[in-house]
This record gives sequence, structure tokens and C-alpha cells, in this order.
Amino acid sequence: MKDIRGWAVQPASWFNFDPDGVVYCVDINTAYRVARDQVRFGDQMIWKMTAGDPIRWVRVSDEEQINVVLCQ
Repeated sequence: MKDIRGWAVQPASWFNFDPDGVVYCVDINTAYRVARDQVRFGDQMIWKMTAGDPIRWVRVSDEEQINVVLCQ
């Protein structure tokens, strides 16, 4: 069975990925919608799930900005 959790969203303030505290999403559009909904609690980080460690992909803030994370 294919794992459909390709993306994850969690508060950016957590810094480290928490597999038990994220909201898993099927695609980047869903992840962005979840992040925009949760930004009322602070900036959100969208993570790209991989076969290894997840990668910080994009930070979503209340100012309608998307800040792409270029390095870890």
C-alpha cells in the first residue's frame, strides 16, 4: 500500500519535526490550506515527507507570505 502522507504541517516554532504532532496532508495544496488555517496560532512550517528525514519546505506566515526554506 502506498503511503499518501506526502506533506505535513506543524507550528514553525517547534523547529524539529514531530511525527506525532503534525497534520499529514496528501498534497501541497491541502498542506497550504491547513497552514493558512492554523497560522492564527503562529507561523506554520510545511514539511515534504521523504523516504528518509522530512525536509522543511515552506514557512507560511500571517502576512500572506510564503518563505521558501532553501537549506536545513
